[in-house]
Amino acid sequence: MTTEHSATLHSATLSAQAVSDQRPALERRLDPQIRKLAVGVWTAELVGDELANISYGGRPVLRAIKAVVRDHEWRTFAPSVRDLAELKDDDGVSLRLHVDYAAPGSADAGAPAFEAMLMLRITPATVEVSFSGRAKTPFRRNRIGLVVLHPTSEAGRDVSAVSPDGNVTAGAFPTDIRPDLVFTDISSLEWADAGTAFDLGFSGDIFETEDQRNWSDGSFKTYSTPSALPIPVDVAAGDTVTQSVSIEALSIETPDNPAPGGYDRVAFTVGEPVGTVPALALSVDPAGADPAGAAAASAGEGAQLPGLDAVLVELYEPRELWPAKLAAAAREADRHGAALDVRVVSASADGVAEALSGALGRQLSRIVRLGLFRPETQCTDPAAFAALKEPLQLAGFSGQLLAGTRSHFTELNRWIADGGSPVPQDADALAFSLTPQVHSTEIPHIVETVPIHGVAAANAVRLGEGRPVHVGPVTLKPRFHAPGQHADGDELQDHSFTAAWTLASLHALTLEGMASVTYFEAGSPRGIAAADGTLNPTGELLQKLAACKGEPVLAASRQPVQRAAGQTPVTVYPVQSGAGLQVFLGNLSPREATAALSLPGGANAAAANATVIGAAAGATAVADPADDGALAVTLGPWSTAVVTFGD
Repeated sequence: MTTEHSATLHSATLSAQAVSDQRPALERRLDPQIRKLAVGVWTAELVGDELANISYGGRPVLRAIKAVVRDHEWRTFAPSVRDLAELKDDDGVSLRLHVDYAAPGSADAGAPAFEAMLMLRITPATVEVSFSGRAKTPFRRNRIGLVVLHPTSEAGRDVSAVSPDGNVTAGAFPTDIRPDLVFTDISSLEWADAGTAFDLGFSGDIFETEDQRNWSDGSFKTYSTPSALPIPVDVAAGDTVTQSVSIEALSIETPDNPAPGGYDRVAFTVGEPVGTVPALALSVDPAGADPAGAAAASAGEGAQLPGLDAVLVELYEPRELWPAKLAAAAREADRHGAALDVRVVSASADGVAEALSGALGRQLSRIVRLGLFRPETQCTDPAAFAALKEPLQLAGFSGQLLAGTRSHFTELNRWIADGGSPVPQDADALAFSLTPQVHSTEIPHIVETVPIHGVAAANAVRLGEGRPVHVGPVTLKPRFHAPGQHADGDELQDHSFTAAWTLASLHALTLEGMASVTYFEAGSPRGIAAADGTLNPTGELLQKLAACKGEPVLAASRQPVQRAAGQTPVTVYPVQSGAGLQVFLGNLSPREATAALSLPGGANAAAANATVIGAAAGATAVADPADDGALAVTLGPWSTAVVTFGD
């Protein structure tokens, strides 16, 4: 931000107002307050401390500009806006935000570890964001500063990266998920789109760009400080960080400014089979759990999930704990009539087959999938894989041997790119895990990970040279940031939001080569059921979907109706089961949404019955004679439903 703009904005500090939203925290998270900004043909949204959805002439330019503070374990400090000042003048609009950052696990929310002033300025030509931060307590950091998120729709876009010394490197945002850095040594990025030239400039540090789809984020990210520098770094109280980002637009042609889109009503045509429902599994063993905790997670007389493929258990050293953990997993599997999926985390294959055989005895045949991962890399070691295969076969194991990673897709992607392939030639299948909150906890960012699930799975099929892919565990929060660190629960776990998100995730993962998906855990607080075994909305959804294993999934091609535009929040997942057509629908929006379904022959729209999953707002299904008998299904906010058809 220029000195002139900063001085102008400081003159408005007397009009600053405290930011106050008295709604419950979960409600604020699910439906945050949005301040819409428009200057010339620039539009943007201020959501909390994030400048989001920056567009020029109605075309998306940047997904967001935001400031982040991350500790030595990559945990993000939680931001809260203390006060905000806004000033409009003849040149544009300026905002000043005072932001506090609370350290992860901080017991005293009133004593932030870091504070900053964010200065935003939008004029007809530019958008500028500056960050001036100061540490209030000492801590260790991996990153502090501004990040720019580029939408994944930019994949394939030609970009010129300009270094601080003026060198220009031609490149492009990748189409396949790229394991290494996209751009490095950046002082600015330049590109053109639809008659407009853009110049994105950075100051205060050297920036670089990575492909965040590696972590299932719906963005590419440009950030500081260069990853080649050593981390973590000690931060002392009083240390400061100052950075700025500006994007300038030069219109070569007059930009279009289309009418804003909405999601009132979207039409889908249900057609021919395009895949099958993947096998579904549950996990019972959170990272670092003791045997008693694992047993408690699977205890109780809870609901069964007929058709559940497997129960996944992760085994860590020491091996003395394995029998109790395997017994807990076996009890959970018995309840559902499922098999076992065992993921061993060990530096060596020595004695693994014997330990499993000793713990399970004749039940070793219950293990349908088995993976071995090194604790240092979270990936399969080819030498250990080879050493494990023969003793397992001698012990009577006849299931699939998995290779890959128990961590994010990025570990798989980078390992293969670095030449240390975790895919031995005789591996039966490939595995990786997913979580939507590696970098952001805001609801829009969690929702935007969903399409990337399918992109990552398709890339895994490519990397595995066509081998089947098993995804999971899928968890709302990361299972681990560092060795020995336990996974956290999320307030969203029992909310209807998570059922709608899970349906959208499964829709994205229903593609050729996908063999199974493991969603969440069996019990509270990270699972599909409460301590008494009562299913939450996600559990109810998975109960219905598990019974559809291997059934044909029909195409649901979207046709825009009325004012729908952009990515719809409605998921339509039609399954042609033995009992007839079942259409699963989910609404990933805080607003009511309607899907108009053109049904295949044999489905009587007039006999449709909508059943809401969980305790979300209702759903209705009504045949629309004015629309050739299409079925109009209206879903409440964050709701999931299944529509069945009578005679």
